[in-house]
Amino acid sequence: MTFDIGPWLPDFPIRERCLYLDHAAVCPLPRPVADAMRRRIEDQELGGHTLEKNWVNSTLSCRHVGAELIGCAPEDISLIRSTSEGLSLIAEGLTWKEGDEVLLGEEEFAANAAPWLNLKNRGVKIVRFSQPSGRTDPARIEDLITSRTRLLALSWVAFHTGWVAPLEELGTLCRSKGIFLVVDAIQGLGVLPMKMRKFGLDAVVADSHKWLLGPEGAGLMGTSPALRAQLRPVLSGWRNIKRIPGDFFLKEAEFHLDGRRFEPGATNAVGIAGLAAALDLLTTVGPEALENRTIMLNKHLTRILISRGWEVLSPGSGHSVAGIVAARPGGVDPSEARRRLEERHVVCSVRQALVRFSPHFYVTTPELDALGHILTKCGM
Repeated sequence: MTFDIGPWLPDFPIRERCLYLDHAAVCPLPRPVADAMRRRIEDQELGGHTLEKNWVNSTLSCRHVGAELIGCAPEDISLIRSTSEGLSLIAEGLTWKEGDEVLLGEEEFAANAAPWLNLKNRGVKIVRFSQPSGRTDPARIEDLITSRTRLLALSWVAFHTGWVAPLEELGTLCRSKGIFLVVDAIQGLGVLPMKMRKFGLDAVVADSHKWLLGPEGAGLMGTSPALRAQLRPVLSGWRNIKRIPGDFFLKEAEFHLDGRRFEPGATNAVGIAGLAAALDLLTTVGPEALENRTIMLNKHLTRILISRGWEVLSPGSGHSVAGIVAARPGGVDPSEARRRLEERHVVCSVRQALVRFSPHFYVTTPELDALGHILTKCGM
């Protein structure tokens, strides 16, 4: 069945201002998401906490719909403020021994490097492996695993080129070797199908401000029961411990065993309202439609760039693709290319000396064709 994009276009007022091809950076909020956040602010403005019952379902929705999206159980979901926070909760929550090893790619985004590199001061050895253009080779990973290896930290989608890691193969490998696999999923979750339990992943972490179409400061973390059993909560508060209902005194700190274990106190309530609305929007569009449009837009954009002499470094035919298409224009500095496009109301980014385009499902093929004409006018 052909997907009709028309009904969704009014939900993205950004289209009236520019051609937005930068979801790998920060997404423009869809109207239903912004409306949900405005309603949450208004409720608190007019009622303090008296209207809080209106928003209980936002948290429940994030857990249940988020679990469907990630491919785990609702009790595996923690609501986090950022990818960096989620990864840090894992890195700092594990008990490490001197000489333990973490495998970490050389071309990982800083958010998925800092939490692990920071473990050096606890005697953990960080073993870097090559990732040419963001590609991860399972055979190379297997060669590096030793008896001291505890964990592989990996991005699902390379932020600078869009190469997609073979998570199912890596999950099988890590399970066979008895090591944890922790995935930074921020560049794929929302447009690609994630199957955390099926793939054998121990953690999937993502903020919502890119492909999930939500606000900054509200995200999802899925953790396996096996990983949670070894994770000491590094943040403690009145909400991640077991209490007698109605009793606010505390004698002992006994933490929840499910995802609430990592939610110590007040949440970003406005952000959670937006995230819930974003998850509802994505679920209504449907995972199959999101993936199909991601592939279609990627291929269409790739053809346009190649036809104009750009060198595309993102995966092509025969490989899994995500929403990112990164390329190098011929004879023009990438930053200059971005500047020329911005002058013509096309929004993109430059990462690692590459021009990075990242359209979401609501971008149309005629809009990408218009980009092709703009490139010609810009001398690119």
